[in-house]
Amino acid sequence: MALPKLNDYPQYTMIQPSTGKEIKFRPFLVKEEKVMLLASESQNMQDVLRAVVNTITACCEDLDGDKLTSFDIEYMFVKLRAKSVGETSEVVIKCEGCDHGNPYKIDLGALEMTVPEIEKRVELSKDISVELQWPNFEILQKVVGADAGTSQSEYIFALIRGAISAVLTEEERIDLKDVSVKEIDEFIESMNTEQFSKIRDVIESIPSLRHDVEFNCEVCGHKNDLVVQGMENFFS
Repeated sequence: MALPKLNDYPQYTMIQPSTGKEIKFRPFLVKEEKVMLLASESQNMQDVLRAVVNTITACCEDLDGDKLTSFDIEYMFVKLRAKSVGETSEVVIKCEGCDHGNPYKIDLGALEMTVPEIEKRVELSKDISVELQWPNFEILQKVVGADAGTSQSEYIFALIRGAISAVLTEEERIDLKDVSVKEIDEFIESMNTEQFSKIRDVIESIPSLRHDVEFNCEVCGHKNDLVVQGMENFFS
């Protein structure tokens, strides 16, 4: 006799930040927790990122994991965890005055994200423009999977490469999915400082989960007024 399968899961909805689309989701299951735990134990950031994205896509309806942006991944995983494990997360935050670690509870359910508007088409010269997009998971995985010795400038360069979806001339639209990395790099390297800055501005405006934190240190009494930012800082 086969054991029954548990499939009566509660359903919730959330908004995907990059698209504004309402997404239906269920809490994650033990099998998904197991995969994330194994990835975390490997201490390989590429494995961890892939496990998180696989969990999001497994729990959400009609979602392409490769098209998720970095801020989609942050926001959606936090919302998913809130409904799966608990609405609050207790973290340890160091005091600015004495460096003592203070316990602090964050209400995950209350976290929201504001996504800035980006200029979708940027003119580089009289006859050449580029179409821009938020870098998606396909790009992030390549960046995270790079050697540990990757410099900050190389990291930014890789994200800029992923932010350009197409190049437009007077005669044609060139989709960069059909162009080699070498050609894309040569195109970026041919930009002057002003042109490059227009693209870099998009990368520097990529949103991230933020939460204002105020507390008095339990040891020295110093009043702390801090910002917790980035998904990894919302969990113990």
